[in-house]
Amino acid sequence: MCSFFGYILSEKLGLWRPFAFDKAKVMKTVCISVIVGIIFSLDYWTFGSVEPMIQESTRTAAMSLSAVTASILYGGINEEILMRLFFMPFIAWAIWKTVYRKNTRENLPQSIFVIANVVAAFLFAAGHLPVTINAFGALTPLILFRCFLLNGGFGLVFGRFYRKYGIGYAMLSHMLVHIVSKMIWYLFI
Repeated sequence: MCSFFGYILSEKLGLWRPFAFDKAKVMKTVCISVIVGIIFSLDYWTFGSVEPMIQESTRTAAMSLSAVTASILYGGINEEILMRLFFMPFIAWAIWKTVYRKNTRENLPQSIFVIANVVAAFLFAAGHLPVTINAFGALTPLILFRCFLLNGGFGLVFGRFYRKYGIGYAMLSHMLVHIVSKMIWYLFI
């Protein structure tokens, strides 16, 4: 349902970009995603140096092929369909219809899409709270800050790819972030 309504809303807002392989877009997506994946993997050494639960959770996280594959596919496909393809356009559409209802699609201010991206990224981070609590057993102020900083920041990146290049590139970016971070943890932890 999210895919269906997200597609309709994306079309209405002019956000829909059919997937087309573009070498420059792929290279930019890969480069930025590798950097974001490295930043995500550094969580073990940055926040983990202050909060031992983070390092312990990362060490005991399932690194089996099935667990890694599930995290890559779930995050890259399901979360992107829900948050970028559905929620981002829904939020932009709601802002359009309540605040800018006299505007046509062609003259909507870009701030609508920026606000929608920020709100969707915030919801994306909030959606990770149950997993965060489950992983760490508690929700300390530092872990809460970490959850919103990392997941919200990455959500902004994925939302930007969605707005600029389309949902396929947002999915690719999300998958690559998981692949890079899991590889670094597997090699160095």
